[in-house]
Amino acid sequence: MEELAMMLVWLGFFAAIFFGWYYYLQARNKERMALIEKDADITEIYKKREYRFYFPWLKLGMIVTGIGFGLLVAIFLIPFMRSQYNTPEEIIISALMLLFGGGSLIISYFIERPKNR
Repeated sequence: MEELAMMLVWLGFFAAIFFGWYYYLQARNKERMALIEKDADITEIYKKREYRFYFPWLKLGMIVTGIGFGLLVAIFLIPFMRSQYNTPEEIIISALMLLFGGGSLIISYFIERPKNR
């Protein structure tokens, strides 16, 4: 019974992908036909779009540095937090890694902002 349910789930998944693709192509074809009937300029549809891939090295480097710095601060804070508040070290490590990682992403945003203008 469980195998039948899994089979139906996968069948539904692939059917949704197929029908989504089919109706996308059908709508695009209808739109193009309507433009041709109205004698509109369709060169923009077939024009090659310039796409330039940009990998965010600065953001990646900043987040790795921020997570590393958060881990370093957590290592120094664990003895203090354990003796004062009896906090588990997993919570301290994950919280500081997220805090410093998020802060580094905010800093990278302000560094990259002048480049985008």
